[in-house]
Amino acid sequence: MHLHHLTVQAFGPFARTETVDFDALAGNGLFLLRGDTGAGKTSVLDAVCFALYGTVPGLRPTHRLRSDHAPTGIRTAVTLDFSAAGRRLKITRTPKQERPSTRAKSGFVTDDVTVQLHRHTTTADGHDQWHPVCASVQEAAREIEAALGLNKEQFCQVVLLPQGDFAKFLRSDAKDRAGLLRRLFGTSRFQELQTWLTNRSKDTRNKLDEALTEIRQLAERIDQETRTLHPQDGDLPIRPAHDDPAAILAWTRQLLTLSRKACTAAQTDAACADDEHDKAKRHHEKAADLAERQARHHDARTRRAALDEETAGHARLRKELGRGRSAQTVRPLLDASDRAAAALEKARADENQARALLTADYRQEALRHLVAYLERQHAERGRIEGLIPDERLHVRLGIRLDELSIKEQQARADLGEAEKWLAAWPAEESRHTRAVDAMTRVADSIAHLEKTVQGATARHEAALLRDNLATRLTSAAEAKNARAAQALQAKQEWLDLRECRLDGMAAELAAQLSPGMPCTVCGSSQHPAPARPQDDQPTREDEDKARILHEQAEQALTKADREHAELAEQHAMAIGSAGTTSAAELANALHAARSTFEEACDTAAGLSAAQDELARLRAEHDTRTRLCQEARDLLTECQTRSRALAQQHEDLARTLDEARAGHTSLQARLADLTRTAEHLDHAITAAQTTAAAETTHHDALTAAEQAAHSADFTSRDDAARALRSPSLLQQWADELEQWGKEDAIVTSVLTDPALLEASLLPAADPTATARALQQAEARLKDTAGTSRQAEARVAALTELASGIEARLAGLEPLQQSHRLADRLASIASGNSAANTLSMELEAYVLAARLEEIAAAANTRLQNMTSERYLLVHSDEKEAGRRGRLKGGLGLRVLDTWTGIERETSTLSGGETFTASLALALGLADVVTQEASGRPLGTLFIDEGFGTLDEQNLQDVMDVLDQLRAGNRTVGIVSHVPELSRRIPSQLNVQKHRDGSTLRPLTGADL
Repeated sequence: MHLHHLTVQAFGPFARTETVDFDALAGNGLFLLRGDTGAGKTSVLDAVCFALYGTVPGLRPTHRLRSDHAPTGIRTAVTLDFSAAGRRLKITRTPKQERPSTRAKSGFVTDDVTVQLHRHTTTADGHDQWHPVCASVQEAAREIEAALGLNKEQFCQVVLLPQGDFAKFLRSDAKDRAGLLRRLFGTSRFQELQTWLTNRSKDTRNKLDEALTEIRQLAERIDQETRTLHPQDGDLPIRPAHDDPAAILAWTRQLLTLSRKACTAAQTDAACADDEHDKAKRHHEKAADLAERQARHHDARTRRAALDEETAGHARLRKELGRGRSAQTVRPLLDASDRAAAALEKARADENQARALLTADYRQEALRHLVAYLERQHAERGRIEGLIPDERLHVRLGIRLDELSIKEQQARADLGEAEKWLAAWPAEESRHTRAVDAMTRVADSIAHLEKTVQGATARHEAALLRDNLATRLTSAAEAKNARAAQALQAKQEWLDLRECRLDGMAAELAAQLSPGMPCTVCGSSQHPAPARPQDDQPTREDEDKARILHEQAEQALTKADREHAELAEQHAMAIGSAGTTSAAELANALHAARSTFEEACDTAAGLSAAQDELARLRAEHDTRTRLCQEARDLLTECQTRSRALAQQHEDLARTLDEARAGHTSLQARLADLTRTAEHLDHAITAAQTTAAAETTHHDALTAAEQAAHSADFTSRDDAARALRSPSLLQQWADELEQWGKEDAIVTSVLTDPALLEASLLPAADPTATARALQQAEARLKDTAGTSRQAEARVAALTELASGIEARLAGLEPLQQSHRLADRLASIASGNSAANTLSMELEAYVLAARLEEIAAAANTRLQNMTSERYLLVHSDEKEAGRRGRLKGGLGLRVLDTWTGIERETSTLSGGETFTASLALALGLADVVTQEASGRPLGTLFIDEGFGTLDEQNLQDVMDVLDQLRAGNRTVGIVSHVPELSRRIPSQLNVQKHRDGSTLRPLTGADL
């Protein structure tokens, strides 16, 4: 992946639009991202990550990405142009954000997240084109991950190289390392496999236990079924004390054989009991039949005596039944006369009630007079209804007059307010105009004041640097003189020691002679008087030590001289920038310039509001002038219309007062007329109903009298006395008929030959035969129940035996499956002796990945540390830890100078940074190879270089130079001055009061 261009707008510390040209910065493969603390160096990396994945590194919320310095009209957006997987893509992304509403005068609306992905192509004539790929967040995420081959977690670890996080990773324990490696390499599938194997072992164990439990349950059921067996059925076998399925099956088969024998015996006993029951049943039926015939003959003789006693009252009952049936023919006319009398009485009562509602003058009037009065009431109602629209018009005119009065008062008030405001307008306009002019002049001077502040800031910083360098230069001069004195003394001591050694060289050579050995000076093998060394004679080792001390002092002097020269050069440059003015005076000047600048900014900040207020007041002046004229016109119109409507309202009032006749309204007058007409109409109808009821009543009395005479009654009243209810007449007829029927039946029974014969025989005893039958039925039920129980026991034991045989057939495969699953689960969980490392499956995979990372990191770590340090992967368990990983993720450092391994926490700050950087680069190589195998064209390394000394910094820079091979670009995020001198291509992040800006720097700009 190669980055080409980045554009940020209202993002993080960047208030407006800033652009980064990575192609220009990566000319030599290495560039520096520098700036003051808090300027926004890391925000550039956040913008790259946000453009690609929609979020920033870490757990920061995306709704805080918008710049607090950005104007409300500018929307937050990030655009990234990059190449990956053989394609050049451009993605533009905006976060969720609020903006002022364009429809409402106040309030805000929320814009949702948007994303647009384009692909670059080149036409035949060489023109560049961007074709849209997708505009969906989900589709863009799939396209980006497919192109890069990395998810967000992997991208942040292998492209943005967070040095601080890897220093933490370097010194963390196995649990924390496992969490990061698990996310980067996606090894959760191995944990899922281990869990699946564990669950599989549990499932097979459960299935095996279920099969054994089912066999035990079947044995329990067999035991339950055979509890009804009796010792006389045969010797019962004893249930096996253990749960051996084969022994249980044999026991079941023995019980089945006994049960079949018991079933045969029970069936034979049940057949004998059935025959005995049939014989007892026949005897009981004969006794019961004889007893029933004897009882019927006895009951018939008793009923005959009762019927003979009832014969005397039947003649009188027949006479009353005849009169009642004759009266039934007259009943309808008698009922009609009663109804007519009731209707007449009700009609007279209704008429009296209706006349009571009329006035006293008309209560006793005849029917024709009431009809004439009703016609006059209808005529008056018609006249009043015709005046109702005039009454409504009168009300509307009153309302309109009130409205015109209110409008007239409002018009007077509006006219007075407008004239008052317009009178004060000239002075108000002059005051606001002077304020806007003054603010405009201040705003025009801000640019000059800002340059003044920048110049004062640069001079003050240069003065501080000048004074600091002066102090350091003095110290360096003193150190240089001290080193020169030390070097001179060391040289003198070495030369004196050497001269002393040369003076005693004869004794040193003589000490090397032995008898018969030729002398190296004269060649003689005889040594009669060899020279003797002095007591303080120096040796070669003494001279070598003195020489080494001399050389070290010379090196220290050279270094001190070089540092003094560099400080002198820097001090001269600082004097050229700051001059000779003191830092305190420059600080005062800077403070004054900043105060003036800030006051001007504060004053100019109100310019826009003042201009808006002046424009608003001028618009309001136009509005007030227009409203003043409109108020005058409205006042004149209201006065004219009020006079015309008042005259019409007065004329209508006189007409309506006469028509109301003392009522509050025409509706009240009309309601009174309507109520009177309704009372008259009701009274007329009641009178007509009473006349009709009198005629109907007379006709009904005449018809009833004639019908009574026709039915042989002396009068209508005589017929009424003979009336009986139809139910009573029917009851009398039924009694007479029932007596005749019972008389015939009793006569028939007493003459029946079979009953006569039974009455002559001795009395039957069905109770004794019933007891015998009941005993036979009880024995039949017992034997039948025993037989059914035996048959059910045989069927149940047969089924249970088949169930045990079936489960025994499937038991062996379950045992084999469980043994295999349990062994694999134990190995994967590290609980088996076969797993010699006692490591879980996922831990084994993570340990292998960590070993690859350590190997990849060591290829660079050796170069960075002059072949001194190596990272060593350890399989040992951590003391005092009870994690699930069970070891395998330990990291130690091997010091090749001593051959001793030690903890990573013992490294110094610079050594920790070096090891962390090597570990980060190694992890980037391994993760990239694991995720997609695509080379990384752009890397960013964030901070940490300030902990390195000069030699280590050079070694690290050499390794970074090697990273540039293969057209790779490396971006370093740091504010270390040494890197600013070493790396010519730079992107400077500058912070200001109104937001940060980006400024690319080249060697010519430095």
